[in-house]
Amino acid sequence: MLCGGWSKFRALEPEDAELFKETVTLQGVEYEPFAVAAQLVAGTNYKFLCNATSVTRPPRDFLAVVTIFVPLEKTEPAVITHIAELNA
Repeated sequence: MLCGGWSKFRALEPEDAELFKETVTLQGVEYEPFAVAAQLVAGTNYKFLCNATSVTRPPRDFLAVVTIFVPLEKTEPAVITHIAELNA
């Protein structure tokens, strides 16, 4: 992976799924990641492609990208930096 460049999207591995599960604790929308891309910066950015479902009545299904930053120093927690709905 080039420093600063995004990798191609790939299927999730168990450690990707664990990172997503530990970091994304939002309520109101359920996110189910199915692919991930990474970018090496002063840490690592991850873009997760997700199937999403709102917990409204009626529920609304859509695709979303959830971006998570993991600092180099593991003493700092991973954080969500951006969530975007993908429009058809």
